[in-house]
Amino acid sequence: MAIADRYSRLVLWLKVSLPVAALAILSTLFFAAETLDPEAAIPFADVDVERILTEQGMSSPEFGGVTKNGVAISMTADTIAPGSDRGRMNASRLVATFDLPNGGHIDIASDAGFVNSVTKEATLQGDARLESSSGYVVTSDRFVASFEEARVTADSEVQVVGPAGEIMAGQMELTRSKDGDTYLLVFKSGVRLVYKP
Repeated sequence: MAIADRYSRLVLWLKVSLPVAALAILSTLFFAAETLDPEAAIPFADVDVERILTEQGMSSPEFGGVTKNGVAISMTADTIAPGSDRGRMNASRLVATFDLPNGGHIDIASDAGFVNSVTKEATLQGDARLESSSGYVVTSDRFVASFEEARVTADSEVQVVGPAGEIMAGQMELTRSKDGDTYLLVFKSGVRLVYKP
């Protein structure tokens, strides 16, 4: 009986002392804890949360496709967001690439622009620059690129540096040749060539 009595007293003593010890340990956590300095919290990125919540858009989008004539077109931008008109998306740092069936390619880059899903065109404007694999570099205020027909036009003055020399013209068009195998840069409206042999 003495052993059973000692066991019962031990269990009774542990039932009381263990919860009291646990409370003592927990209380030291609160009393001995340091006060938190809100200024020393983990730094977060300096972003305008309200602007992000109210504005729609995305960063670093990429999209592309292939025309019925076999021209692979791809486009990238730093940011893109819905515009005021139906089907219009405004973009910053817009870059379009045309990979032609004959192995050539055209790269167009601009500071800004917009893509219109209704007309299937992209307008690249603001320090717009077109470079072709044939060695021509064309600068203009803006270029309009058609995804459906793989055509590029510039309705304002263009300045060109290429293998033949320097060309100034009122308009430019990248269009498919009549045989359908090649694409040509066509300059018109007061074309002036400074030939450098």
